[in-house]
Amino acid sequence: MSNTRRVVITGLGIITAIGSNLTDFWHSLIEGKCGIKEFGLFDHRDYRTHIAAEVKEIPDFQTSDFRHGVYRKDRLSRSDRLGLLATKMAMEDASIFPHNPPTPPLEKGGKGGFELRNMGVSIGVGVGGMLAGEVYYEGVYKRKKVKPSILISQQPATTADLIAGYWGLTGPRTTIMTACSSSAVALGHALDMIRLGYQDAMMAGGVESLCRLTYSGFNSLRLVDPEPCKPFDMKRNGLSLGEGAAFLILEELGHAIKRRARIYAEFSGYGLSCDAGHMTAPLPDGEGAAMAIKNALEDAGVTPKDVDYINAHGTATPLNDLMETRAIKSVLGNDTGVPVSSIKAMVGHTLGAAGAIEAVVSVLSIHNGIIPPTINYSARDPECDLDYVANKAKEADINIALSNSFAFGGNNACLVFRRWKE
Repeated sequence: MSNTRRVVITGLGIITAIGSNLTDFWHSLIEGKCGIKEFGLFDHRDYRTHIAAEVKEIPDFQTSDFRHGVYRKDRLSRSDRLGLLATKMAMEDASIFPHNPPTPPLEKGGKGGFELRNMGVSIGVGVGGMLAGEVYYEGVYKRKKVKPSILISQQPATTADLIAGYWGLTGPRTTIMTACSSSAVALGHALDMIRLGYQDAMMAGGVESLCRLTYSGFNSLRLVDPEPCKPFDMKRNGLSLGEGAAFLILEELGHAIKRRARIYAEFSGYGLSCDAGHMTAPLPDGEGAAMAIKNALEDAGVTPKDVDYINAHGTATPLNDLMETRAIKSVLGNDTGVPVSSIKAMVGHTLGAAGAIEAVVSVLSIHNGIIPPTINYSARDPECDLDYVANKAKEADINIALSNSFAFGGNNACLVFRRWKE
């Protein structure tokens, strides 16, 4: 987009199966730690698989800190808690402290000073608080006494409402559901809100909780590997499901500089497309995915030769990995040497949260100069012949990174991040 304002990333918050804060997550990622194992969130004895990337411990959340009223903890779904915690981390990482301002108070515009009234929320989700609904309906079925109030958090938009309520954010509030690309699209929406001058800052990201609906659904489609998934590997046999949340603080460049914020990277552009094809299977030739990549590069004003790293969608299903390889090659060329990695063998496929989690990874890769590995890779597929950064992290000088999200229904998204240079 021409004649638009530049947008930078000043805060990151994340919670996954391999780390409940930004530091632990990044260290686990670079070490190639796998968070996919047998889980205990609900009974899965009757399913064909029994593993997932579950967040084992979710720190308690003080609902008394809400800006407008007090929310009961027992009415917060697992999705709500994950989302609220990730936003809290992101705000603190960005040195924004609306509840407990630094002492002594800083001047408006100084580090820590921030106008929250006009900050908006853009969030991507898959099923939202569905797990809470399952608990309620299971109780009704078994004739147990269950409170209907737990259904408050079943709606996918509830988490965005709670985030806005906790922080007192009165800007626009949007919940986007485009399956596995939901939070990538939410980030693109937030980017436009700032670039077009509607907002100076946005809270953007995604959240997803494991639940019976998604676990049984993917099992019934036979898309889940009984073992931890193996992206791009010849022996790949399906994905592994996961859960988590990630949020990024996006700011207009001048706004960030004025308050002397730490800048991780620039968010330069994004691209969307739709396959308009099968409900679950991607177009085999990757045409729709390639269109999203091309649109993203054009939006960011960069060329295929400028790309230094691609954080792949990389689900480890036979169709997706082949399609994505073809899409990348069709845009960057058959002989591209650009390193590619999929983190889903570590954190699982977090569905609605995947785009945001992988955006955080892309930003950290640029900021730290390290590409995370694609673990569980052992057998080369001759049709998936890119540089997949197998099993061990790789140091790299990254100026431009792409983050791909290709969802059911052919909902494709690609994000472009650029190293920040003063």
